[in-house]
Amino acid sequence: MLTLQRASCVFHVQIRDDRGSSVAAALVAQAFYWWIDPVGAIFLALYTIINWGKTVLENAMSLVGQSAPPHLLQKLTYMAFNHHPAIQKIDTVRAYAFGTFYFVEVDIQLPEEMSLYEAHEIGESLQNKLEPLPEVETTHAPEHLSK
Repeated sequence: MLTLQRASCVFHVQIRDDRGSSVAAALVAQAFYWWIDPVGAIFLALYTIINWGKTVLENAMSLVGQSAPPHLLQKLTYMAFNHHPAIQKIDTVRAYAFGTFYFVEVDIQLPEEMSLYEAHEIGESLQNKLEPLPEVETTHAPEHLSK
């Protein structure tokens, strides 16, 4: 995870690199051609814009609630369906980006004659089974009693 201290360190390293290349471009420009310094500044600005743009796009995807990849959804569905023999069907499995991890929702359908206590225990044990996965931040597993 990028902490404030780490971000500050990265920023200082980039400034140091930018100054070094700017000084080099200025020395070459003074010694040979006058247009090298502005061209070097343009290349440096384009490099910085492209590099930070990639960083913004990479982090924006995790902030907008992007859906999890299909293999993770399949893994969650498999684990939920095989969790308890009383689970009749899986209504929906959702996993949204939640920072670097995923927020998972699994709707399970249980028999109508099952007690609310037992249904809640199955749902809660499913949550406890899915949350230790390395990709999962938090899990919600509502149970529905079907007819």
